[in-house]
Amino acid sequence: MIACFEKENLKKTIIAGILLLVATFFVTVGVAEISFPETILTFTDQEWLLDIWPKAYRYNIHVGVGAIVLACALIFPAIKIQKDFAIRALETLCRVGIGGMFIFASIFKIQDPHQFATLVAQYQFFSALHLDFVNNFFALVYPQFEFWFGLAMIVSPFVRESAFAIFWMFVSFIIALAWALWNDLGITCGCFELEGAQDKAEAWTSLIRDLILIWPTLWLAFRKNKSIIGIWKKDKEVK
Repeated sequence: MIACFEKENLKKTIIAGILLLVATFFVTVGVAEISFPETILTFTDQEWLLDIWPKAYRYNIHVGVGAIVLACALIFPAIKIQKDFAIRALETLCRVGIGGMFIFASIFKIQDPHQFATLVAQYQFFSALHLDFVNNFFALVYPQFEFWFGLAMIVSPFVRESAFAIFWMFVSFIIALAWALWNDLGITCGCFELEGAQDKAEAWTSLIRDLILIWPTLWLAFRKNKSIIGIWKKDKEVK
């Protein structure tokens, strides 16, 4: 009887794992479609699709959001099938994904702080407050926060502190992008590239991405402080 229970439990774990892997794929594709058009992970700019449907590239945001919605639709049954495993796996994936994204985003800015300072100035946010001198300081300090809190999210047990810090970074991104759109500034967000002013659509795609990713970050902020290895250790039973 115990063997049958363990076999059934293993079966549920495998099914939940497959659902989460597929969901991870769709999230990756969704974020790529929204944030990184014209990469290997995107579909709307593939030549074979453009030959069939020349305007497909215009719908990258729709495809991206749709992929993320589909991923969420797969996560819920995974939790229902095997809740304990699914929650642990989700926390691991979110920590590695969000932490890794912030580390990756910081590298370009750390390598070229002058270009990042120029990009920050293009938002005209500090200028409106008559604080132009903050641009250079911000360009030097902010990428360091991104790198170290992203790293802490992955390698340290302090997930709450790291997630709260990253959550407020997302809030600052959303405010900055909303400011740019309100003032009709055609500007790239500067998250992963330092290309200066671009089409206004880039600000919209970045805003949508951040509005999506802020929610799993907030969820992590209320998880128990554990290392990623600690997530997979069985909790001690309270006597």
